[in-house]
Amino acid sequence: MQQFLLFIGQHWMLVLLFIVILGAIIWLETQGKVSGMSRVSPQEAINMINRQSAVVFDIRDKNAFTQGHIAHSHNFSQSELSSKDLSKYQESPIILVCNTGTSAPKLGQTLKAKGLKQLYFLQGGITAWTNANLPLVKKR
Repeated sequence: MQQFLLFIGQHWMLVLLFIVILGAIIWLETQGKVSGMSRVSPQEAINMINRQSAVVFDIRDKNAFTQGHIAHSHNFSQSELSSKDLSKYQESPIILVCNTGTSAPKLGQTLKAKGLKQLYFLQGGITAWTNANLPLVKKR
């Protein structure tokens, strides 16, 4: 135990960095679970779109959406999703897409309260989609 405390004392910056990284990993892993949403990779999203007729809600701003979005996705701001009637999507799988996959999970509780049952978010957001060399539609 003394060696452990001595190590912490001598390498406090490394220990602090380890704690911060561990906290970030735990936060990222639990953010989807807390919101009631599951995360999907770009490949899983493609499978859901093709096989289960999943609907894609892109929650980025209009400018980012027009510069490139997933084909057939719907662009809604977060406030629009909170106030919009989404009853026609209650039985469909919904995939939320943001820039990096960190904003979308925050909408989970709001959308669950509106009666949506199958909620997912694109892990890594549109950035992960483009990094996987998947196509974007640039005009609408």
